[in-house]
Amino acid sequence: MLGGKLSVRNRARVALMGALALLLAACTSGGGQGSEGGGGGAPAPAVEGLLWSGDFETGDMSQFEDTPQNIVGGAEPKVVQDPVRQGGNAVELSIEGTSSSSDGICCGSRDEIQPRFRNLVSGDDLWFGFSSYLAPGFPTDAYWQVITQFKQNFDGSPPLELNVEEGQYKLEGGQGHPDGSKVFVKPLAEATTGVWVDWVLHVKFSADPAEGYVEVWKDGRQVLDRFAPRGGTLYPAPDGNDASYVKTGYYRDAKIDQPGTIYFDNWRIGTSRDAVTTGLDAPTG
Repeated sequence: MLGGKLSVRNRARVALMGALALLLAACTSGGGQGSEGGGGGAPAPAVEGLLWSGDFETGDMSQFEDTPQNIVGGAEPKVVQDPVRQGGNAVELSIEGTSSSSDGICCGSRDEIQPRFRNLVSGDDLWFGFSSYLAPGFPTDAYWQVITQFKQNFDGSPPLELNVEEGQYKLEGGQGHPDGSKVFVKPLAEATTGVWVDWVLHVKFSADPAEGYVEVWKDGRQVLDRFAPRGGTLYPAPDGNDASYVKTGYYRDAKIDQPGTIYFDNWRIGTSRDAVTTGLDAPTG
């Protein structure tokens, strides 16, 4: 009888240990991320070094800030199922025609979105990965059209921006430097419609041109070697708080009257190139 009682106790102990193991596994698997560097309630990034992800697989815009001021002359951002780079969703951003100061802006039409991510400050060494698709009919030969910018926290043109301009993708910046224009223009590749492009930008942020630099990859091939803009990759702010933030989408010369649509997918911010490219299918273009 004693042996039978011990067997029952052992079985109870094993069952209890199993239940505790299941509970521990449930508590340590995946969690939510807040707006500080996270995905607005999306599961925590599982890739080492991945700080934020905006892949639209939530089916809405919750991975991005609510910034209605970034939509002037453009349509509301729209989550779509075609075209997509990977997964089930992407975002569509479009502008139909011209705009003017009566639309509430000074110098261009915009349809932009802003990742739920912190400010970019001096010393940050970050990688940015995303896929873009210029819809057929996009006015690639027009003048300036910004598709991603690292914008300072005060007025003026940013220290870094990725443009579609005169048939090319170009990295530009420096025109709005507080100490006077330190403009640069770096052609990257031909701008082609109807194909997905996978971008990776590596930026060391600093107002000191001896410290700040940028590198760019397109579809896995480096198209801009390490480049140090003479105005830095951040602007020296009037209040001493040198900082920028990233936003992506479509911002263009107000005089462009041709409709244009661009799609984005798989936005990522991380601490390494692997962090922003791991799990991405091979380029389709």
